[in-house]
Amino acid sequence: MDSHLLFLLNSKWTHPFLDRFLGILSCMEFWFPVFGLGAFFLVWKYRVRGAACLVFCALAVLINEEGVSQPLKKWTARPRPHQSLEGVRRVDVAPIKPKILAAVAPMQISFSGAPNPAEPNKRSFPSSHTLNATTLGLTFALFFRAPLWLLLPILMAWSRVYTGAHWPSDVLASVMMGLFINGGLIWGAEWFWRRRLSRLRPEWTGRWPFFLLPSFPLPQSKMD
Repeated sequence: MDSHLLFLLNSKWTHPFLDRFLGILSCMEFWFPVFGLGAFFLVWKYRVRGAACLVFCALAVLINEEGVSQPLKKWTARPRPHQSLEGVRRVDVAPIKPKILAAVAPMQISFSGAPNPAEPNKRSFPSSHTLNATTLGLTFALFFRAPLWLLLPILMAWSRVYTGAHWPSDVLASVMMGLFINGGLIWGAEWFWRRRLSRLRPEWTGRWPFFLLPSFPLPQSKMD
């Protein structure tokens, strides 16, 4: 089932527009300038709460990456599709600098050869791209009250299979893990904002009484 869905998404349901769109979406280096502008906008537009959102995203990505993704990659050592199957279509942006110019350069399309069991760097599970996209999508959907941000992890998951970097089961599990882990982190951040920050910086929480969850009930502490 995994292989069948892989080849449908990777080799059958393809189009030059999708090659460019999903290939660019998968290239993190391409998005670095956008991340910088987005961080500036958050702090400029939303002040303290925007800076808090930025810090939260950075910490959540760090936890997902170093506490979840990298240890699981080393433990499972699952080969990527192009490492274990012949004929997997690999889609990438042009190897040029600055990477933003790859938006108009020809895409790099290739196909995997015969599998090499001795090939190192088998790190297919989970998908760090998908985990981190789930972090950003869920956080910004709540911060901006814009559910369309929830499309980000779905599109990223699609792109990772489309470009031949991950199995469908990798990205599906990564989205589920991302929702569970980041849901817990968001709840913890909301608790800290209302219960602890309100005592440390009452002028901040007086102006912004919630962090991401305006109507989410937190358990009352005995000291409240």
